[in-house]
Amino acid sequence: MKYFKLVIFTILMLLVTWLLFIVTENPIFNFNIFDNTVLNNHLNYQLSGLIVAALALLLIYIFADKIKLGYLNFNRKGKMKPSFLLGEGKWEHDALGIGIIMVAIMGVVAFLQTYAVGFDFSLVALLMVIPLAATNAFIEEVIFRLPYVTMGDNETNSSLYGLIMGSAIFGIIHYWGVAPNGIFGVLISAYLGYFLAKSIQETKGFYWAFMIHFMLDVVILIFIFNVAT
Repeated sequence: MKYFKLVIFTILMLLVTWLLFIVTENPIFNFNIFDNTVLNNHLNYQLSGLIVAALALLLIYIFADKIKLGYLNFNRKGKMKPSFLLGEGKWEHDALGIGIIMVAIMGVVAFLQTYAVGFDFSLVALLMVIPLAATNAFIEEVIFRLPYVTMGDNETNSSLYGLIMGSAIFGIIHYWGVAPNGIFGVLISAYLGYFLAKSIQETKGFYWAFMIHFMLDVVILIFIFNVAT
């Protein structure tokens, strides 16, 4: 019974993840503002995803009785503990450099997985990259990282729950992603999820998880929004 609340929370969050998957294919909204179908689809998904993210925040607030939404802040300082592929350091000094390396790698992957179709760059699509990258980063961090790190710290004395759940689920769903996808997409997304979950744990804040995810999404969405149709 010790971890009963954690088990129930995990089940509910998996249902929230399933709900996000549903609104990806069947968004609540149906706006057709742009001439770009991909852009319209992504806008409708993002607006729907914000509602799902609000549900995730509500679950965190209800279940994490000690921390609640305490980690939803922009603290960026903390000791970076050594771990797989990472040495010891400080988040405020080292995270940006690591994030830039990740952006470069993910940018190459996104390009390789979309270039065969060709590109048709437009100013409108490029301008929409920034706001939609920000909302996408917020939605995915609130659903895939913040709940598990918060509840892991709230209910256990171990970092494992937050790291494993924040990594595994994010990796698995990217098997069916746009870019990255497939087995390689699973592996690279799982490691990214691990790193971002670690950032929330060690800074007790949302800043690096959101910022690095945002940077990654900017690069990825530049290619996705401008694929030739």
